Amino acid sequence: MRWTHRRMLLAVLALIAAKASAADDGYQRALPGYEFRFPRDHGSHPDFRTEWWYFTGNVQDEWGKPFGFKMTIFRSATAPPEGRVESALAANQVYLCHFAISDVAGRDHQAWETVGREGFDQARASTVNLDVGLKDFSILMAPDETITLKAGKDHAGLDLKLSPAKPFVIHGEKGIHQKADIAGQASHYITYTRLNTTGTLRWRDKAYTVSGLSWMDHEFGSDYLSDSQAGWDWFAIQLDNGYDLMLYQLRNKDGSANTHSIGSIVDKQGNLTPIRGSDFVIEQTGSWESPKTGGVYPMGWKIRLRQQDSLLTITPAFPDQEMVMQDYTRTAYWEGAVRIGGTWGDSSTAGKGYVELVGYAGSFDLL
Repeated sequence: MRWTHRRMLLAVLALIAAKASAADDGYQRALPGYEFRFPRDHGSHPDFRTEWWYFTGNVQDEWGKPFGFKMTIFRSATAPPEGRVESALAANQVYLCHFAISDVAGRDHQAWETVGREGFDQARASTVNLDVGLKDFSILMAPDETITLKAGKDHAGLDLKLSPAKPFVIHGEKGIHQKADIAGQASHYITYTRLNTTGTLRWRDKAYTVSGLSWMDHEFGSDYLSDSQAGWDWFAIQLDNGYDLMLYQLRNKDGSANTHSIGSIVDKQGNLTPIRGSDFVIEQTGSWESPKTGGVYPMGWKIRLRQQDSLLTITPAFPDQEMVMQDYTRTAYWEGAVRIGGTWGDSSTAGKGYVELVGYAGSFDLL
């Protein structure tokens, strides 16, 4: 059974590896001219090869005990639309969930992954609105855009309500978030940068009533990075002054920053300002070697935003927040809660966020 699951996950592994080829004829691609419609575009896009709904959050209980969480459901098509078998038994779409909780005070982090497929009540994704589920993991958006997030695995779980404090934004130029040189090596990328969060977090079989802020990304496309790219450093930052920041530094195999590294600033009212790679500088301030994988990750950063005359210091809540996925995908990357300090213009600022580091613990060319 596990071998069958691994075979079903080939397309998902291509997603995680970010190596999908631009020659995958038959899939819809992220190209200029796409007409967004909501709530439809919060839901699934099965004619695109890959898609994910990604949530991170920093919350605390009534006594101030802090937690971080991450939950992502990935969808991947196993064949282009014209090549699919119309049968309840066919696995035209496969789904993968990565889930983790970080107990910040206890410096305790644990991650899980779950896999499933269409049919047999294992997984679903609506094409009408945001209603995605995989076994014990689900995402459901109400008409008022409030999102219910549920997760459960072993001794950990989530039952949260996420309410937008700002409208969603669409990154990139005219709805295209370009990641490499070839047309279509891109995604349509939608984000709620600030979601007021309340509910219950279960950790080591104890339930905590929590509140805080979450972040949601939704991306879909069919072609991603080029062969010359090795991975990425991704930052989701929520500042106490009401500004939010997404930065995405792609890395080439020679260690240099790729020219398609970009970002966005979202102001207090929800207005988006694009940031080019030349508009910011990321300086690594420390490193950490994983005792599990031997991967050496950057661990601490200074980010200078030239146009905003701002300097942010990013500090991990604790180093050991590595996502080591052994059950199905056998991947490893770092995804963790961080704390922010520094200056924004003439004023000091602070905040919280999440950072994702991919490509430091061995090759992601899994196929």
